Amino acid sequence: MNKLWRYAVIILLCVFIAGCAGLQRKFARKKKEEVKQLPIVTTYDYAKERRVDELYKKRFLFWKSWQGELIDRMGDSYKKRTECYDELMQNLLEMQKYLNDEKYKELEIFITEIKSVGPDVKKIDLRGSGKYRITQILEKTKRLIDKRFSYTKVKDFLELRK
Repeated sequence: MNKLWRYAVIILLCVFIAGCAGLQRKFARKKKEEVKQLPIVTTYDYAKERRVDELYKKRFLFWKSWQGELIDRMGDSYKKRTECYDELMQNLLEMQKYLNDEKYKELEIFITEIKSVGPDVKKIDLRGSGKYRITQILEKTKRLIDKRFSYTKVKDFLELRK
């Protein structure tokens, strides 16, 4: 009887030390998994012309903003000038993709003129006269591009190039 009592005490001690967490997990009710409804995605198939219009408007707005930023930042660090120049060129070239041949060639003249000041804009040490000359060229091209290539002026000349 003494041995039986010892085994009973040892078993009870083990149960109290180990706890009943395993038993609780085994017999606990599991929550019902809710079936999540998938999101509904609707796509619109815009006409090609409408997409080109939207893309051109967006690029024109970005170009105008970046060129204005570059003009304002001519006195800042070369990193900021370089970033502004690269962004304005990227948007100007994207704008050009949406124009027909006639307007494409017309915009090419302005792109060439802006590219001519690119190396000077990216100089680390830019002096006062150089800044003034570049600023004048950038302001002139911005004014002319804004006048000749706004959406209202080119909406009849838009097409998607590859």
